[in-house]
Amino acid sequence: MKTVKWILMVSTVVVSLSFCTKKGEPGIPDETAEGKADITLTAGGEQYKIQGPCGWASAGGNRYIGANDGSNSLKTFSVFFNLDTPPAKTTTYTLVSDLFDEDPGHITMNITEIKSGGMLEYTSTDASGKLTVEVSGKKMKVKLDGITLKPTTQNSIYKSLNTGAFSQTGTLSGTLEFYVE
Repeated sequence: MKTVKWILMVSTVVVSLSFCTKKGEPGIPDETAEGKADITLTAGGEQYKIQGPCGWASAGGNRYIGANDGSNSLKTFSVFFNLDTPPAKTTTYTLVSDLFDEDPGHITMNITEIKSGGMLEYTSTDASGKLTVEVSGKKMKVKLDGITLKPTTQNSIYKSLNTGAFSQTGTLSGTLEFYVE
């Protein structure tokens, strides 16, 4: 059942990422920029990058920060929250592995890419670390440095693309910047 929910969440993220950027009112340049993600996962000496739009979204009952690669919308990054709205002040969250954890201080995180009938996937664990969402008015910034994600090497639906260097634990670096209403 967890696999089905996970696939539905990933599909929701991929479909709704086009709603993740904010276009603001003319004349307010600080609050009108599109969200941008610059993410690097390093595993086994290799790097996996996601650079493109990002932002806060809500779809199918899931609230998350979503990002996708500007040249491949099936290459995504997501942080799932147990909140109804984005944080109003700078807040630190603990990464966990349990998708069904309802503690508002806990989040789950993943990177996925679907290609050629297979899926590359990295997910958070209870030892992944902490994530701080810095809030300054409507602007939100997230630094990913030092967070570790575990590769998924077995999947009941897709062939796993977590092979070679990408079958090892990965460490994140980079930032996410976006604006919320």
